[in-house]
Amino acid sequence: MSKILVLSAHGTQLDRRIVAETNVLAASGRDLILVSVPTRLSAEGLDPRVRVVVEKSDSFESPSVARRLAKRLPAGLYDAAQSVWYRFGEGPSPHNTAYFLRNAPGDCYDAIHCHDLKTLPAGAAIRERCCPEAKLVYDSHEYFPFQSANRSFQRYWTRIERRAIAEADLIITVNESIAREMADLYSVARPRVLYNSYGAGSSGTALSENEFLSYFRAPPGDGAKVLFQGNLSLNRNLKNLVAAFPRLRGRARLFLLGDGSERAALERLCRRKRIGNVHFGPWAPQDRLLDFVRAADVGVIPYQGGRLLNNRYCTPNKLFEYIEAGVPICASDLPELRRIICECGIGGVYPMNSPGEIARALSDCLSRRERKEFAAESFASARDRFSWRTQAAKLLEWYEELGV
Repeated sequence: MSKILVLSAHGTQLDRRIVAETNVLAASGRDLILVSVPTRLSAEGLDPRVRVVVEKSDSFESPSVARRLAKRLPAGLYDAAQSVWYRFGEGPSPHNTAYFLRNAPGDCYDAIHCHDLKTLPAGAAIRERCCPEAKLVYDSHEYFPFQSANRSFQRYWTRIERRAIAEADLIITVNESIAREMADLYSVARPRVLYNSYGAGSSGTALSENEFLSYFRAPPGDGAKVLFQGNLSLNRNLKNLVAAFPRLRGRARLFLLGDGSERAALERLCRRKRIGNVHFGPWAPQDRLLDFVRAADVGVIPYQGGRLLNNRYCTPNKLFEYIEAGVPICASDLPELRRIICECGIGGVYPMNSPGEIARALSDCLSRRERKEFAAESFASARDRFSWRTQAAKLLEWYEELGV
């Protein structure tokens, strides 16, 4: 039986991609040990055969007191503080490596699966220390150095990724654009692509109109149901999305399903502008998420590319959840969103840089839906192409190629 060490530095909640991949490998008969920084395990949980090693939160030391205090600063000052410590090489990588070296059982592994760049140097160090014959798998969930506009952050993580990626026997990432960028930047073999389509839950019971509206405390009303589900955070163009809806009064209503740092600001914007066709609902239970998505008429992805390459090349989880639910998608005209949505014929992509552009985009997408331009057959084909069943088979095939 192959023994695999899985490393995760996702500190808020264990990423669903990690849960899905780890469960697939465990179900295949491999022996899995997951070592994670202190985190909240997902409600669905891991396969019970997976051994989990997590330090207690109260025993986990953050990199420095200064960094903890800096996180309480306003965004502009925090960015300046980040620049200083990244410029002088004081990023978190050595701290992360020390954590995993301290907590990883000193077994002989056949493979070490590193989720995201924060764990890759640690995986290489563990291999060198206890199992030099192990295969090193680098699973990059995003274009990691370019998730921030901070140049010091970018240089710091690019330097680490350039050095560590050369050690990997298998490189995996989330879409074709990021795979191409990584291959070009680091002169490595093109990474394999494993999409974030690991399957949201569904009870199998359709939500009634009343159940859907009650969840958002929304009254009955006219207009199509436009859904944005996920984290209500910065850099997601949500203020422009909300501000578009006075122009769509009577035509559409927006339902924001989730929570996050921007929710209070978005609610204030609705009160200040008297926007009555925008409604908020808390996170849906994972086993009901697809039930909510299926109850919508259109799913929206308003992200902007800008200078952040990680945003420009995004393929967010909600893209695949909309596909699974068979809901037409209205999205920003970004490379991967255009490639998937337009190739599959399951929605439209548009400029979304202002409330006016978003309102026009949604109006056009809704008209196309009413004309039945988005066929059920197109969604069936997209589901087959991007389903987690298809992705899981690829992951197992790659592990077979490694001989693990």
